[in-house]
Amino acid sequence: MTWTEGGNGASFQLQMELPRARILVVDDHAPNLLTLEATLGDLGEVVKAHSGEEALLHLLREDFALILLDVQMPGLDGFETARLIKERERSRFIPIIFLTARSRDASHVFRGYAQGAVDYVLKPFAPEILRSKVSVFVELFLKEEQLKRQESLLRQREREALERQSAYRYRLLGDAMPLCVLVASPDGRLRYGNRAWTELSGQPAEAVEDLWHSEVLHPEDRDGAYASWCRSVSAGQPLEVQFRLRRQSDGGYRWHLGRAVPERNERGRITGWILTATDIDDQKRAEEELARASAAKDAFLAAASHELRTPLAAAKMQVHLAQRKYGAELTDGPRRAFEGLDRQVDRMTKLVSDLLDVSRLLTGRLSLDVESFDLVPLLRTTCERLQALSPEHQLCLEVPESLLMRGDSGRIEQVVTNLVSNAVRYSPQGGAVELRAWSEAGQLALRVRDHGIGIPAEKLALIFERFGQAHGARYGGLGLGLTISQGIIEQHGGRIWAESQGVEGQGSTFHVRLPVQSDLP
Repeated sequence: MTWTEGGNGASFQLQMELPRARILVVDDHAPNLLTLEATLGDLGEVVKAHSGEEALLHLLREDFALILLDVQMPGLDGFETARLIKERERSRFIPIIFLTARSRDASHVFRGYAQGAVDYVLKPFAPEILRSKVSVFVELFLKEEQLKRQESLLRQREREALERQSAYRYRLLGDAMPLCVLVASPDGRLRYGNRAWTELSGQPAEAVEDLWHSEVLHPEDRDGAYASWCRSVSAGQPLEVQFRLRRQSDGGYRWHLGRAVPERNERGRITGWILTATDIDDQKRAEEELARASAAKDAFLAAASHELRTPLAAAKMQVHLAQRKYGAELTDGPRRAFEGLDRQVDRMTKLVSDLLDVSRLLTGRLSLDVESFDLVPLLRTTCERLQALSPEHQLCLEVPESLLMRGDSGRIEQVVTNLVSNAVRYSPQGGAVELRAWSEAGQLALRVRDHGIGIPAEKLALIFERFGQAHGARYGGLGLGLTISQGIIEQHGGRIWAESQGVEGQGSTFHVRLPVQSDLP
């Protein structure tokens, strides 16, 4: 501490050495921890934890400027760890940035913000962007520590001067950031915009207009964005919303991702808001192009499938007429040719029907012919038919005397046929396929099990997607049967899932649950 005498009386300058900020990084993969340490090591002391439990132990002993927390971890995951951190008085105000490899869907993001996250960083991350984000919180932490240490020593005049200096440095930091940053009062009124904002909007930094009703915000986005902002301020909760902002340089609108987080003091009271707007226009346009391409593809599949039904039906009729007219005169060769042609027409008709069903599912036009019926006779008839088509396999059926349900019997038969046919397709010659049905806790349960090649673990979560095939195209089919089956079961108010160890000889098991008392009309 150094004292100096001035014309206005005694004054002093205080110089103190602040501790190095600690940054807690939590990830169950050691290589990720090493990468984070190498990226952030010069910003502060990086403390590594391999699990949520280890992170909580560190927080019992030390204080941290910031926590970088992996979402998906064994044991305590990121969300649960964040909840426990925020429950403790000592650690509840430490900023948390979630690290995640998942896509940014709305429910996932808002769950993180509900647990106290200030931001998300997607893996793999760009080191410069992560450093920029972390440096903001490290800088804020160091300034807060400086204020804490000086508060008991400095008089009000020096403390106010330090706060003005801190605000000035904070502003410089904001001006250095490539995204728009706005500062708002606790009640949501904008007070300041950084350099990126002034360059985009043309508004002076100290004279920020009401963003939500200004000409900068696209007219079609104003009402929705303003309503979201009011709800966020009223609840004191983070905000994430997309809107278009007009660029002052050329008058063009570009999509931005707007985020807002509240600033809180040591008592948890909101002292202001930090808003950011990140340009996502290129990403948005790419998503729109992809959506249009997907819609065009679906429309083409629907149209092509519809147009193919007529010539296939005509071909089927011609084959039957020829067999009926010339059947007695045909030698073995032509007869086998007609039979093969008939089978191929049936196969093409099935593929076209599957494409049409997928199109109906995508557009919400898959209708159900609902009735009350007994599931057991349907299962027996289906198994007998499929056994006749695959005499080299053993189809084992285990059912009670009766299982009454309400639904579309034709569609349920389609699901059973798909599941059993798949089990036969992936089973060795002579292998057994088991179909069992029973009632359980007010539901109808179906299980189809085979002892074939099984489903690889990496493919298990994808087999219900369109054109998803666990073993490629070598076993035939378009990969639509399970997609259609899932749509039919869900439309009946049920669910379907698969289990497999992915081991040759242990096969796969498909489960179906259907409500006995359905709300279907």
